[in-house]
Amino acid sequence: TNEHNDLQLQCIGKIVSPYTKRMGTPRQGALVPTGKGYIQLEIPIECVEGLEVYSHAWVLFSFHANTDMPTAKADARGFKNLSKTKIRPPRGNGIKVGMLATRSPHRPNNIGLSLVKIVSVDKKGKRLHIAALDLVNGTPVYDVKPVVPWDEPGHFDGEKLKVPTWVSQDDELKSVEFSPSAREQMVKLVKDGKLAPVYSKKSGLDDAIKTIQEVLAQDPRASNTNTNKRGSESANKVYSILFASIEVQFRVDGDGVVVSEVMDADLSKAEIVDGIPVLGS
Repeated sequence: TNEHNDLQLQCIGKIVSPYTKRMGTPRQGALVPTGKGYIQLEIPIECVEGLEVYSHAWVLFSFHANTDMPTAKADARGFKNLSKTKIRPPRGNGIKVGMLATRSPHRPNNIGLSLVKIVSVDKKGKRLHIAALDLVNGTPVYDVKPVVPWDEPGHFDGEKLKVPTWVSQDDELKSVEFSPSAREQMVKLVKDGKLAPVYSKKSGLDDAIKTIQEVLAQDPRASNTNTNKRGSESANKVYSILFASIEVQFRVDGDGVVVSEVMDADLSKAEIVDGIPVLGS
């Protein structure tokens, strides 16, 4: 008997997206509305027939890229993620809250729920195309459910959604510009198929640039470990993110971002850990 009501799930598909690593993946899909990808289904395509008439869907998935899972020690109940029950949210200005009061990937069960926009169903390719996603490439998917009006808070009683100020604050960077050389590099990389299969060689350039701009506007730099605030280093400091199979290098100056260089990231030479490429220094 299963006295703890533990549940074993079967993967129904995997995410294909340009978000190669956790850094550079939107913290919420709606913050990068032009981001796109698809679920490569491993179940009969008939299972999603009719889903295309909805505008949005919930995706139940696993945080497969969590770095603490392989080494975490299980407690008496078997949980590996309860050594720290409180965390500091990246935008919480140093406050500590319970892990379940955040959208952190580090949870008692590494299960996530994401709201995405439905684009189309590709029956031949067994693909559910989605947009406004916050899912790392290779993410295992366990369920998809259409969003209905009753999911919206306040649908019946008119009560507004309530969140803490550290969640609702608008700290988006005001501008993201590509240097002339970086834009030229993007043109060549797209033509060379380095952003495939999500972005096509013929028409993917503008879409890819727009998505990268939206990602960088959210300032994906790692949080400072002492204050848990994003860095405020000199404008000369260069940061980078992976996007599909390219490396995007950028600088942050005040409330603006400049993409200084874009280059091919040879992922064939990367060590793959839990489906996530780890590039050598």
